Amino acid sequence: MDSFFTESKIFTALTSTQNTRDSIAVTAVSSGIMQYQKGNYKAAASSFKQAISLKPDYVDAYNYQAMADLKAGNKKSAINAYNISLKLDRTQDDVHVKLANIYIEDKNYIQAAKELKAASKLNPSNPLPHYTLGLMQQQTDKPAEAVASFKQVVRLAPKDGNAYYGLGAALSAQGKYDEAIVQLKKATNLKRDFAPAIFELGNAYAKQGNTAKAKEQIDVLTKLQTTQADGFVADLKTIMAQPKISFVIKDQSTFNFDMGTVPLVALDTSLVKPGSKKEFTVTFQFDSDMDTNSVTSITNWKISKAGGSSAGLYDNGLYRSTDRAVATTMPDRIMYNPTNQQATVVFSIFQNASGTGTIDPSHLTFQFQGKDTSGKIVDPNADQYNGWADKTF
Repeated sequence: MDSFFTESKIFTALTSTQNTRDSIAVTAVSSGIMQYQKGNYKAAASSFKQAISLKPDYVDAYNYQAMADLKAGNKKSAINAYNISLKLDRTQDDVHVKLANIYIEDKNYIQAAKELKAASKLNPSNPLPHYTLGLMQQQTDKPAEAVASFKQVVRLAPKDGNAYYGLGAALSAQGKYDEAIVQLKKATNLKRDFAPAIFELGNAYAKQGNTAKAKEQIDVLTKLQTTQADGFVADLKTIMAQPKISFVIKDQSTFNFDMGTVPLVALDTSLVKPGSKKEFTVTFQFDSDMDTNSVTSITNWKISKAGGSSAGLYDNGLYRSTDRAVATTMPDRIMYNPTNQQATVVFSIFQNASGTGTIDPSHLTFQFQGKDTSGKIVDPNADQYNGWADKTF
C-alpha cells in the first residue's frame, strides 16, 4: 500500500509538472504571436522555440516558428520547422503548400512539385496546390502544363475568379488569345476590380491587335486608382507601344529637305550632266531597338512623291514632266547602327537625258514598314517623314 501511494504521488507530481510546462509553452506561443504582430520576427522565433523546448510535440509552435523564421530571412530554419511539424502531424496539406512556396522562391522546382503533389493527395478537394503548381509552371515557361493545372482549379473552385485568371493567363502565354479572353472575362465578372485579371485581359487584346479593347482595360485600371493598377496601366501602355521614326538627323544627311521645287543641279553640281546619277543619304532616328534585317531590307522602304494630307502635295500638284523620274522608289541600300538606333538610307537621284530635271525635296516622302527586335510593326502614325511636314506622320 505504501508503495502504491508513493507511485501515485510521483505520477501526480509529474503530471503537475507537465501541465505547468504545457501552460508555460502556451504562454510562450502567445508572446511569440504578439512579437510577430509587432514585426519583431527574431524575438518571435525565439519565443516559439522556447515553447517547443517545453513541449516538443507542439505542432502549432513549429508552424509559427517557420513563419517567423521566414520573415527574419532564415529559410533553412523555417524548412526544418515545417518538416518536423509534418512528422508530428502528417495531415497538414497546407504546410506542404507553404513548404512548396519556399522551394519555388529558391527555384527548387522538383522539391516544390513533390510538396504540392503530397498536399493534393492529402486533400484532393483543395484547389490551392493545383493553383500554386500552375503558377510555378507559368514561371518556368510551361504554359501547356499550367493550363492543365488551372483547369483542375476551375473544376474544384468554379466560383473563384482566381481560377479563371490563372487559366486565362496560361492560355495567353500559349498565344491562344481568343480562349484566354473568355476565361479572363469570367475572372473579372466573378471578382470585382481584379487588377491582375484586367491587365491580362488588356494584354490579350493588345496581342490580338485589338487596340480599342486594350485601351478600354487601361481606362478600367485607371479608375481603380491604386498603386498596383497604375503599374499595370504603365505596363499595358508599354506593351501597346509601337516603334516609331522619331526624326531625321539632318546634319548627318546629305539630302536637303528644306528646298521647294528646284533644278536637280541645286542638290549637287554633278547632276548638271544629262543622264547623270548621284547618291544621297538620309539618317533616321528610331525610338526603339529595331530588327536589323527588317531595317536593312530595301523592300521595307518606300520613296514617293507626297500626295496630300499630312505629307503635303508634291510640287503643288503640278507633277511636271521634268521631275517624272528623279528618284528611285526604293533605296539602294540601308545601314543600321543598333547602338544608337539610327538607320542611314542611301538612295539615288537621276538626271534626265536633257539635263533639265527638277525636284521638290521638301515633298519627297520616305516610309518604313518594318519591325523592331520584339516583332512589333512600326507605328503607322510615325512611319513616314518629309521636309514639308518636318516631323513623322
